[in-house]
Amino acid sequence: LLVASLVAAYRIRLYAVRDYGRVIHEFDPWFNFRATQYLVDNGREKFFKWFDHSVWYPLGRPVGTTIYPGMQFTAAGIYNALNAIPDVTVSLNDVCVFMPAAFSVLASLFTGGIAWEAASEGNKASSAVVAIAVMAIQPGHLMRSVAGAFDNESVAVTAITGTFYWWVRSLRTQKSWQFAFIAAASYFYMVAAWGGYTFVVNMIGVHAGVSMLAGRFSFKLWRSYSIFYALGTAAATRVPVVGMMPFQSMEQMGPLFVFFMCQLYAVSESRRKTLSDREYETFRKRLTSVGVGVAAVIIGALIQSGKIGPLSARVRGLFVPHTRTGNPLVDSVAEHQATQGDVYVKYFHFNVLTAPCGAFACLLFRRTDARVFVASYFLVSWYFSSKMVRLVLLLAPAVAVSTGIALGAVIEWVAAEAATFAEIRLDPDAVRANAAAAAKTPPGGTPGGRAARRAMDKRGRKSSSNGGAFRITELPSVAKRKFRESPAFRKALAGVVVALFALTSRAFSKTCDRMALQMSEPSIMVRGHYPNGDVVMLDDFRESYWWLRDNTPEDARVMSWWDYGYQINGVANRTTLADGNTWNHEHIALLGKCLTSPEEEGYQIVRHLADYVLVWTTRFAGMHGDDLAKAPHMARIAGSVYPDVRQEGFYVDERGNPSDTMRESLLYRLHSYGRDTEIEPLEHYEEVYQSKHSMVRIWKVLDVDVESKGAGAHRACDGGGWYCPGGYPDALRETLASKRDFQQI
Repeated sequence: LLVASLVAAYRIRLYAVRDYGRVIHEFDPWFNFRATQYLVDNGREKFFKWFDHSVWYPLGRPVGTTIYPGMQFTAAGIYNALNAIPDVTVSLNDVCVFMPAAFSVLASLFTGGIAWEAASEGNKASSAVVAIAVMAIQPGHLMRSVAGAFDNESVAVTAITGTFYWWVRSLRTQKSWQFAFIAAASYFYMVAAWGGYTFVVNMIGVHAGVSMLAGRFSFKLWRSYSIFYALGTAAATRVPVVGMMPFQSMEQMGPLFVFFMCQLYAVSESRRKTLSDREYETFRKRLTSVGVGVAAVIIGALIQSGKIGPLSARVRGLFVPHTRTGNPLVDSVAEHQATQGDVYVKYFHFNVLTAPCGAFACLLFRRTDARVFVASYFLVSWYFSSKMVRLVLLLAPAVAVSTGIALGAVIEWVAAEAATFAEIRLDPDAVRANAAAAAKTPPGGTPGGRAARRAMDKRGRKSSSNGGAFRITELPSVAKRKFRESPAFRKALAGVVVALFALTSRAFSKTCDRMALQMSEPSIMVRGHYPNGDVVMLDDFRESYWWLRDNTPEDARVMSWWDYGYQINGVANRTTLADGNTWNHEHIALLGKCLTSPEEEGYQIVRHLADYVLVWTTRFAGMHGDDLAKAPHMARIAGSVYPDVRQEGFYVDERGNPSDTMRESLLYRLHSYGRDTEIEPLEHYEEVYQSKHSMVRIWKVLDVDVESKGAGAHRACDGGGWYCPGGYPDALRETLASKRDFQQI
């Protein structure tokens, strides 16, 4: 089952390759692929000094210092290693396509390792294998790891599970704290791979803090956490995009506080032997009070001084009971929305029932450091996943581990019953002995008096125990008598459990397979349906980007909504105005102002920034919404910076009729000209391309301001000569003067 699960983990993620070929998916993966290509071509030093002027025109972006580079370095390392083998030639595209599927195998193994550490004695192997089998194919993990989804999360899940495994491994015995060094190294890779590293350090901090508050402090915990936090944080600061953020961001103050408290507990514990119990309690309370007070004063002073920043909009949205974070840019992203209840059934199937059982079993029975960690991880990740659908990904390993612990115990019990049944069937003497004992059973009693009763109790506990999570002695008295006095009942119950397990496993496997097919649809290529039901492969997006690449000047600037920036830049190799990095709210607001303003007003900005405008123009059956569906978000983002932009009233009703505000906008005219007969010909734009299935339209901007385009080449460089941000043309000075810097609501 272990081998089959690992093979399935890889194969179930290859449907996209089978159906679409070796294609990079979605939007962000195209940037990641382009960055990896730059790293391979130019090396590490130039990579970290890479200022890309072909993005975020006219400002540019210092990619080397604003990227989490772990995945790029991993892919480049694999690519170089494979091509160093004689007679082996592998393309970088193939490495990037298959890497998510390969890393899912490692993530499954680490998940099984966590289950092994947390399971009770006697259940470890079965719990680990079940956890691996669930993690290998569950949609909660599939959602970011299919082949072609070359995104940070595809390797980050492996880093998360690896860090958590080495953390709980370091707490197994008093002498296993050395594994904290490996946990720190794994955490460093996590930091380099994904911005979600803050969850990892906070989760381990929560576990250490809960352990101390619950009276489970030990010197192995002190050693492990001190090593992990000190070395892991020191290494994290070496990642350029992170820098000193562990000491400057509010969301990372918790682990620092726990580290400080851990030292106080260690000092307090070291005095235990030299003081009486009363003196020790007094000393500990005083030391803790003083320590907490000093830490609170220091952190409060740093916050007041501005050296510690506030919680980010995304993190704040995890704690406030609102549907909006106050940042319209964050709210415009679908994966930042709250999670609906049916999502859990969709992504975890039967695990929504078994995982809570395993988590609470860890919390209630035979608590160890590893079991407390699993319970804490499950509860924390469940809460956060309910606030943001994207964070369901963080819950996936916790669900797999908890299910592994629950089902592992059940499997061991069933195996014990099966072994007892086989023993009786193979031993006729045992059958005769049982019959004789039954004949001597007094009314309402147990066979054979006290000695037989003790033997039956011992056999019942042995055959029905699953290592501590559940025992016969913990059942109500009626159920205990039923189990002890009726082996047939136990065998029948075991048979029912096996049948349920087989049926549920089959249904789970089919669900995962169906979800894998759905998740393997790359947004850059999709399957659509004609009105008659026929399936058609839609490659309009790539064909549009190829047209830009082959039919426009190399210095052409393409305006589109920020979603498509990565693909335009990666496939068409043309300059874009914004992309999924979304680092500059005000710049995206300017883009939104261009598209939601009336044609003439928008044109007075567009002609200074772009040569072409690309819009998504249709809602093909089974497709995502086009740009008209995003217009309300564009207006809200623009209005948060430019007061003259009307934020409401951008909609198209159920009959396809636009509101007056929508009809007047540049976006609607670019989108619907030729379809809406009431739209007059555009004065400042010429349509130069429409894709085969009318999903993309490209317009050429007429009378582009040449002087403004030339001004984009003038950049102010720093002393090192590589950091050279651009600036807006002077012609936009009046427009920019009307903006207000975005303030978080």
